[in-house]
Amino acid sequence: MSKYFISYVITFLFFYNRGEDCIVDVRDVVTQEIVDYKKLINQYVIKVEPHRAIMEPDYFIKQIEIAEQSRDDEIERVEAGVAEEKGAEAEPTAEPVVESGWEELQRLPNEEYLQKTVLPVLYQAMKIVDQQRPSAPSEYLALYLLKHQDMIKLPQRPADEA
Repeated sequence: MSKYFISYVITFLFFYNRGEDCIVDVRDVVTQEIVDYKKLINQYVIKVEPHRAIMEPDYFIKQIEIAEQSRDDEIERVEAGVAEEKGAEAEPTAEPVVESGWEELQRLPNEEYLQKTVLPVLYQAMKIVDQQRPSAPSEYLALYLLKHQDMIKLPQRPADEA
């Protein structure tokens, strides 16, 4: 496996779509230690969201701009001697409201909702339609989705909402 060493002058940016298992080996330019996934994501490695890449013509350009800004911010923090940004500690509130899995799913932004409910099986169906080129692709797609809908495990809808 080849290794790329990142510097402030030369930067490689990798795009991937493989869940959390990133296969890119990113190392600190000074210590040569492997950079933690949480630090490299959206700076050196971009997780591609296929549905956005399809829907937004300038998706990759926007992602590059976000990565560049994130790297610039990190460089400024390092040069200023400021420690890593940490999330602000939230003060405890009153009893947290417990949502059912169904309610949580319904509150997701559109893209996340589709990613969890439809797109995994839809991507597979579209690949098969592209490979097999059936005479009625829309009908084939619909039947495939119905036949394989059990591939998506959705939380149970509460009885009071049914």
